[in-house]
Amino acid sequence: MKYIIVPEYISCVLLALIGVYMLFDKKATTPKELTFRFALLFSLIAIVNNIVAIYTIEHAARVPVAFSVVVNSFYYFSIAVVTTMVSITTYFTMFERRFGERRLKTAVIVALSFFALEVALVFVNLSTGWLFRFDEQGLYQRGPLNIIGLLYLAIAIVSVVWVGALERNRVKKSFRLILFVLPSIAAFLGFVQYLFQQTILTGTIISYSLLTLFIAGQQQRARVDALTELSNREAFFNDISRLCQRKTPYRIIIIGLKNFKQVNGQLGQRAGDAFLCAVGAFLSTLEPRATVYRTSGVQFTLVVTKMEKLAYEAMFCSIMSRFGESWKTNEYQAQLQAIFADVEYPTHASGVDEVIASLEYATRLAKQDPNGKPVRFSEQLKQQFARRSYVISQMEKALREDLFFLNIQPVFDIRRQKFTGGEVLLRLNEDSGRAISPGEFIPIAIETGIATELGLMVMEKACAFLQASKNTNIGWLSINVSSQQDEFDETVHHLQILLDQYGIEPKQIKLEITEMVLLEDLERAHATMNELNRLGIGVYLDDFGTGYSNLVNVMTLPFECVKIDKGFIRGIANNPKSRGMLQTLVAGLRSMHVVALAEGVETEAQDEIVRALGIDRIQGYYYARPMPAEEFGWLMEQDCAIELKKTK
Repeated sequence: MKYIIVPEYISCVLLALIGVYMLFDKKATTPKELTFRFALLFSLIAIVNNIVAIYTIEHAARVPVAFSVVVNSFYYFSIAVVTTMVSITTYFTMFERRFGERRLKTAVIVALSFFALEVALVFVNLSTGWLFRFDEQGLYQRGPLNIIGLLYLAIAIVSVVWVGALERNRVKKSFRLILFVLPSIAAFLGFVQYLFQQTILTGTIISYSLLTLFIAGQQQRARVDALTELSNREAFFNDISRLCQRKTPYRIIIIGLKNFKQVNGQLGQRAGDAFLCAVGAFLSTLEPRATVYRTSGVQFTLVVTKMEKLAYEAMFCSIMSRFGESWKTNEYQAQLQAIFADVEYPTHASGVDEVIASLEYATRLAKQDPNGKPVRFSEQLKQQFARRSYVISQMEKALREDLFFLNIQPVFDIRRQKFTGGEVLLRLNEDSGRAISPGEFIPIAIETGIATELGLMVMEKACAFLQASKNTNIGWLSINVSSQQDEFDETVHHLQILLDQYGIEPKQIKLEITEMVLLEDLERAHATMNELNRLGIGVYLDDFGTGYSNLVNVMTLPFECVKIDKGFIRGIANNPKSRGMLQTLVAGLRSMHVVALAEGVETEAQDEIVRALGIDRIQGYYYARPMPAEEFGWLMEQDCAIELKKTK
């Protein structure tokens, strides 16, 4: 019989191309990937061996019988190996790590059991000829069990389909199609091979199966985190988008590790990676209806579908309880802290964009809570989030349409007995004309990254106002700048350009910074302040007396003025200790030739005390409230003295 083996050559080329690609891929570290590589290598060996076996059959007279027996026996052995490896690779892809190891182990044991029977039959054939034999003339003769190779392939196909059907709710939907198409085509090719036995399609079946698994593996790799083998951020977005499209209710839980840099710093990155894998493995074993993702370096996300509320709450509590215990790996042990938040669709959000935004909001709130309480998204939080979204939209609109405006609060100079300058304050109104409190929109601007753009806009508006008010007596305007060092540096660069553009004297602009800038990079801040002083731009230290306030910074850095926070001023009328501390502070500032400015002076008693203690400047409602820039310009044009009526 003359065999047609062209398909075998084509299969060799195809598998060789896949092999070359994987040869340069250094990422294959998982059992599934290593199993696939072994299957690919052995498939090439099996197909080449099959080609040699066909040659021995067609040229029996030229080939020693012993050699033909070895080659053909190895053919059945190699087909058994390849079929088993392809089945196991399919099981790996089907189950993945998140479903636990028990089902995978069972499936692998079954596959290896059939493999053992096939191998045993190969050895038995040497004495029985049940698979094949060579007659006295050296011709190849099929045995009664010659079809066992195709039968084993059929059993493997049925096993994979059967397991996939049993676990259909646990198998990714993208792989269900493969579980249907791959066995169907393999079975069809096997049937063709059975009908036309002179056409050898063994390699075609193998190469098609491996190519399908290879493509599935590449697609899956794009969705899988390399370290933990969990689904990644891209997979998370795709999956919840699909759930939203189908209107399928689901819940999302965020688990974010806190202070994880300390773990890496103390124990090393290897330990950190081990703990991340341990957390991922724990979350993966919680609930089959929960898909686990690693959505960022230290953040894990669970998407839960079709779970009753009581079961969901129990799972949520078990996650929190687990983080109350220590985590152990083979070599390390540590206590891991975490933040927790959850959002429910469609109860809390109507679409995927709203789900993500709500999730980010809940996560941010959880990170801000010093007590580590979980943030459970509720109707109240939904309203807060809606308000926040509205404020963001109003800010974005105001930036586009130039709707932000300035108020300026005058500052009174004790020595000169008049207003000499003022602090620039940004204001925003809603579409209805109602004011949005800066205490509301400024923190949101900082969170969303709009604050930098707002700061640059405030500087330009202030410079434009000074240019238009050159004939008034405005001595200076102070402007608050970002607490981030990089943004502080950018502000300085931008300010130089604006001063030249509007023809403003540098001494007319003062920049107010908080000690947060100094905490980030003291030396860099010092260098920036020296550059500002060289240009003639004064730097004010804002909010001194609250939070982290360090006199050493005041002594060593070139501040022109220190603004003593209103929280410090509020209690001086009734607290002798506060008055004593303020007196000492003012005396110290004066000895360093630094201007002392009292913020938040609202009563006559406070005014009398700060004057008596030697304060240089006063800012507060007792003297003047923040006012529109035009009104401030008019006030300064009058060259007002203290006799002007104070605002009470």
